[in-house]
Amino acid sequence: MSAPIVRVVPVDAGNVLHAQLPGADFVHTCRATVPRGGRSALQAYKDMASTVPGWFDGLMAVRNGGMRLLGMKDLGSLRAVQDAADPVPGQRLGIFTVQRCTREAIVLEDDDRHLHVQLALQWRGDALEIATVVHTHNAFGRLYMLPVAPVHRVIVPHLLRRQVRGYGIPGDQ
Repeated sequence: MSAPIVRVVPVDAGNVLHAQLPGADFVHTCRATVPRGGRSALQAYKDMASTVPGWFDGLMAVRNGGMRLLGMKDLGSLRAVQDAADPVPGQRLGIFTVQRCTREAIVLEDDDRHLHVQLALQWRGDALEIATVVHTHNAFGRLYMLPVAPVHRVIVPHLLRRQVRGYGIPGDQ
């Protein structure tokens, strides 16, 4: 099977994070076409988290160790998504907090004194879109994003590609 096609796309007016764009310091969105098969946005997020490779959790462990030394919080593992059937706003779901959750879209966030990260998985017909918007609050947040932004631009399409492949569908052919 050929690798599923994942495209980097702009955050358009139909994206649930569109209103968050003003003043954003980092924006990244990618999309893959895949039959939805009745999957909710929550299921898509759980599926994505389950495809996280061990090497990425290793990077998260290094990040968490370094951040602890600087007095920052340990986010844990991206794969550690609890089995929540109907998460509500404010509930933790893996490394993120649920901002909102519908069948069509889940918006997750992490907000601290340095940056506000929002991640959305959204079904748009038979396309699954993953969007990230980051607002930095200070110099440390901007410095933090210097190595994170390029890694994010590689890992998110990689995770989406793995996820779509896991659905047994070659994707946007």
